[in-house]
Amino acid sequence: MFLSLLLAAATPQAPACHDIPGWEKILAEKDVRYVVFGEMHGTNEMPGIFADAVCLTSQKRKTVVALEMPETEQPQIDTWLASDGGDDAKQALLATPFWNSTFKDGRSSEAMFRLLEQLRSMHKSGRVKAVIAFQPVSLGNPDSREDYEKAMARLIATKKPKGATALVLVGNVHAMRAEFERPSFRYLPMAGHLPKAETLAFNIMSDSVSSMWACMGPEAKCGPNTFGREGIKNPRGVTLTSESDEPYDGMVFLGTSTTASVPQATSAEPQ
Repeated sequence: MFLSLLLAAATPQAPACHDIPGWEKILAEKDVRYVVFGEMHGTNEMPGIFADAVCLTSQKRKTVVALEMPETEQPQIDTWLASDGGDDAKQALLATPFWNSTFKDGRSSEAMFRLLEQLRSMHKSGRVKAVIAFQPVSLGNPDSREDYEKAMARLIATKKPKGATALVLVGNVHAMRAEFERPSFRYLPMAGHLPKAETLAFNIMSDSVSSMWACMGPEAKCGPNTFGREGIKNPRGVTLTSESDEPYDGMVFLGTSTTASVPQATSAEPQ
């Protein structure tokens, strides 16, 4: 008994999970091995509910996480997960070009850094086996938009351990399983290139008028932006659609509006 107590004390405690109503139905889908979350980059709340889904899933399944970060970040992410999360480890993680680029599109936000802190804690407790960076960099200039999407899916599929369930956080167009079409182009996004029978894709939805940190307009100016419209309100939870021709398999409702998450400072902790 004394040895058991020592082992228990030496194992870091996993964070408490916040419930997502309806998530038990997703976990009941035994054949599903890829769960894709489509987000609007640069919010506080969307990475937050994703972390809750990871936490809940990791209680029941062997879980890995895939993030829309450059694949060249993988060594630093692996080192971060194995670290003590101290100041030196934080500075090493934040020293890469991804966090220091002048183009701040919301993926290098304070909320994303907080997500990585949560994932490190879940990894230390044995709940999250790995974090996969899947934005293709070695591809160079792809021949088409679809080649880029295929490369994203391939990185996730090849890095996911056998038998694990991958929870994927990506921009909401990449999360579509139906063709994305505009007057000048059409292509099948990333989620459509993952194994069909093993994949569920969701769009994260906020209430009312919401805020995000994004790069928009002809000059791709980065800063706080709004989206959504007044009067939209849904309770927190996840729903599956019954329509087979929808771009997503369902919706993840935040139950609240979003707030913009500013870029993570590379020499200080998030405020």
